[in-house]
Amino acid sequence: MMRKNIIISLAFVVFGSILFGQNSRMGSASSTQLLVVPSAKHLSGGGAVANAVGMDAVFWNPAGLANSENSIDAIFSNRQYFADITNNYFGISTSLGEYKVAVNVRTFNIGEIDETTVYFPDGTGQVFTPNFSILGTTLARKLSENTTVGLNANLIREGFGRVSATGFAYDFGVQHKGLAGLESLELGFALKNFGSPMKYDGEGLGVFATASGSDRPEDYYKVDAASFDLPFVFDMGAKYSIAGADLGITYTSNYYSTDELKLFVGYGFEGIGSVGVGVQSSSAAQELEHHGDDHDHDHDDEDWYTNPSDGVSFGASLDLSRFVGMNMSVDYSMLPMGDFGTNTIVALRVAF
Repeated sequence: MMRKNIIISLAFVVFGSILFGQNSRMGSASSTQLLVVPSAKHLSGGGAVANAVGMDAVFWNPAGLANSENSIDAIFSNRQYFADITNNYFGISTSLGEYKVAVNVRTFNIGEIDETTVYFPDGTGQVFTPNFSILGTTLARKLSENTTVGLNANLIREGFGRVSATGFAYDFGVQHKGLAGLESLELGFALKNFGSPMKYDGEGLGVFATASGSDRPEDYYKVDAASFDLPFVFDMGAKYSIAGADLGITYTSNYYSTDELKLFVGYGFEGIGSVGVGVQSSSAAQELEHHGDDHDHDHDDEDWYTNPSDGVSFGASLDLSRFVGMNMSVDYSMLPMGDFGTNTIVALRVAF
């Protein structure tokens, strides 16, 4: 069994290294809301792929759902994103035989946007409200006492005005505890957001135009929108506990953005809660290839793009069990967001 677990882990590393190049198609992914962290407990994610459990694990690594010792786990969180955008997350899980199953929903409240067109660049007097939502299901189980696997299936729905797009994204992950006889050492690997490309469709893509090279009068045509791949990522990380402190590290290989290194240090107080600090740093963005004389660049290769999520994050959890007579806790985190300042996430977790 030990050999089987090691083979699974190595297969993840090799497959992830082959599939995800060094931001070779940076900035060309769709549905990047899949990458927005919805829960507070693990801050920016250092070590989360290795030790996240319960409903917190659904985002970081679905395999962690199987490590929950509760019959039912539930979570509700609210993230104050940038530009007055809010991200709400709700999920619940339960046991089903040897499996843990969960459902969750993520919504993004963007608010109203003034409608502008080619003919009315200053506005038509109308407004529209973008709609971004993710409905997910999770299935996880233990392969052995120390190894778990999990799968997410997410339905993505995007729409604004009279156009919309729908797609499916899948995550697969593995967690392993006690590597090399070290009970406090946990490893995790997750392949996230692989699935069908997103392509917009709808009445809003109709335009009145004259066909090129034709003498026919202006007519109604439908624009064939381009399709874009989902933001594939491969996470691998570890967590080690020593002297009451948790030390976590995660390396995220992004095919459509810069790679990320995430570190975490946390300390728990029994019956009270925990505190933690995280750091994220991204690799330098590669210069894109351009052809022709009309693509001159004055920026330096090293600073033409900076990941807004880089920086230091803080967080804390408060155990409310002694006050409410049930397994309940509140998490709070503050994450960097570059020129947009900071984001705050508040989460309520309940278990039975």
